[in-house]
Formats: sequence, C-alpha cells, structure tokens
Amino acid sequence: MKNTKITYIASLLLATTMVFTACGKSSESNQESVTATAEAPVVTEAPVVTEAPSTTEVVEENNSWSDISEVFGDEETVDEEVIDESTYIARALGAVDVYLTPDDAESTWSFEDTTEYGSKTVFLVNEIDGEWYNVHLPVRPNGTTGWVHIDQVEIRTVSLHVMVDQSERLLTVFDGDEVLLSTSVAVGTEENPSPNGYFYITDKLLTGNPSGAYGPVAFGISGFSDTLSSFAGGPGQIGIHGTNNPDSIGTAASHGCIRVNNDVILDLSELLPLGTPVTIQA
Repeated sequence: MKNTKITYIASLLLATTMVFTACGKSSESNQESVTATAEAPVVTEAPVVTEAPSTTEVVEENNSWSDISEVFGDEETVDEEVIDESTYIARALGAVDVYLTPDDAESTWSFEDTTEYGSKTVFLVNEIDGEWYNVHLPVRPNGTTGWVHIDQVEIRTVSLHVMVDQSERLLTVFDGDEVLLSTSVAVGTEENPSPNGYFYITDKLLTGNPSGAYGPVAFGISGFSDTLSSFAGGPGQIGIHGTNNPDSIGTAASHGCIRVNNDVILDLSELLPLGTPVTIQA
C-alpha cells in the first residue's frame, strides 16, 4: 500500500467539506457503547533530541482549510532529567519508507514529508531497536505499526497526552501526571461510535469558518472510524474539532469525531503539537 502526496489546494478543503471525515454535522444523540482499551507504547532506548522550531509566529485565519502546525510551533524538546517522561515523535525528513520488519527488502508503506492537508508528517514512536523505530501509522486498521530507519526521520519529544473518556464525555490534557485542561465533549453515536485506541495528532488545521460545523480549528488524528469506510469524500479519518452546535457537547452526537466548544479548541490548538498521543477509551 502506498500513500501519495496530494498537493495542497485551498478549494479542495472548503469549510463546507469535513477534513476529518468521520465527523457528523448534526447526528441525533445516542448512547455510545464501545469497550476496547489501549496501552501506551514502550520505549527501550533514548534517542538524540533535536531543537524545536519557534512558537512565536502570529496565527492568521483565511477562507479555506489551512495547516497551522508551523504557525503554532511543533514538537518540543525537554531537559535530560525529564526525558524518560516524554513521548518520542519521529518527524519526516523527506519521503519515508515504512517496513513490516527491519529485515524486509521492500517497504510496505510510503509517506511523503507532508500529509495531504499540508501538515508535517510525523509518527508516534512505539519502540526503538538500534537504528530502527517501530512507529504507529495513520492507516487502517487502527493500531497498525511499522518500522522506519533512523536516516529518514528526526526525533522530537512531547510530554503531553490527551485522554478522551467516552463514558464520561470528558477530554483531559495531561503533562506527565499534571492535568492542564479538562473539558466536556461530544463523541460518536451508538451507530457510528468513536473508535477506542491509542492514536496521535497528525494534522492541525484552520477551518476558515469559525461559525461552521467544525469550529475554527480541527485536529486530525491517526484513527479511523470502525463503521464508516468513507465519509464526505474522505477515508473516515477521526478528528477533534470545534462545533457550531454547543448543545451537542456532553452527548453522543457525531459520526465518530470528538467535538469540543470553540473556545476550548482554540486553547488546544496553542497547546498541542503534532504527534501528541491521544487515547480514546470507553
């Protein structure tokens, strides 16, 4: 399976089309009932950490979906004394070949250095074995991992982690054990539930329509709907985004995406870098 780079075209990502396409605009509220859980990855060796880009640029909205990962900054470095509490992110240096095992002669997946929405391609590291990184992949089925060589990526770190508790309709951002933010959310319906699992943020986008169905900002995550193979022209990718239906917050109302109030999604957009782990649990 090969991923192909899609050149960013503003008209392709109009605010009337959902970029993370398992999200519904106005589903009826139903009780969600998925029970799977996920575990955090294991890191066996600490790689060299590189410097993160500046986070001081000003955000400017426009009239179409646009990448904001560089505007809001990217993964951060941490001091050596706390490095074991951080999560490792593999950031593409160019096109990246991903293998089922390090011994394979040919790659199984290929990723360009940016996603189809213009964000820098990153992978969440699951395990490190010498010059190879086992990473979580933004492909179906959820939970797929593969191996990338150290030469094709650079390592960044992030100490943050997002937890979504579907039964409580609650999203919490942790920095280590410290709670930075906790907010009520809307989750998927019983018919199209939000998938449970261990994911990460792949995209950060301005919608260009703060009063639209997806609010001012949308995050793409590496998970996909378990019930929808496609939605609104896309592959059924799950997202975290704002909403123009605040009454849906606290209910099961979407096609699988996680909705938050617009003021909260703006806070999250400044807080969470690409690669941030996202755990969704029942």
